[in-house]
Amino acid sequence: MVDIIRITIKGGSGYCSVDEAYEDKLTISCNEIRYEYTPVIESETNIHRKWVYKTTSPAFQVLYKKTADAIENILNQDDASFCTDIGVTSFTVTYADKSKREKTFFFPGDYFIECYSIIKQMVPGCEYTPAVLLTSEDYEDDNKV
Repeated sequence: MVDIIRITIKGGSGYCSVDEAYEDKLTISCNEIRYEYTPVIESETNIHRKWVYKTTSPAFQVLYKKTADAIENILNQDDASFCTDIGVTSFTVTYADKSKREKTFFFPGDYFIECYSIIKQMVPGCEYTPAVLLTSEDYEDDNKV
């Protein structure tokens, strides 16, 4: 099998108020993670965000390999179900031979929770969790009284 050299995950808000609507894109390679969040209408609470983290860390490279394996499993799944009124999540991988493979899902983030938990470890601690990676775990603290 040819090695994956780049992983791109794109997301969107789905059905919601235009004031909260957004598109985002997360791109990962063996030594870099980059993110861009673009609101449909920028406001004080819905701002454009963009960052890049580059590293030569062996720990990051191990996480990248685990992520690539998890993404490969996602791309090999049969789509058995479908959700409506939910944002789209698109996975694109680029292989060492420059070929690409893409798959689009209409599932909540929890469907990809194992993969997302690996990627979240790669996000710099001073940054918000990318919207495309959010799962119910990220909202649990908000529900506690």
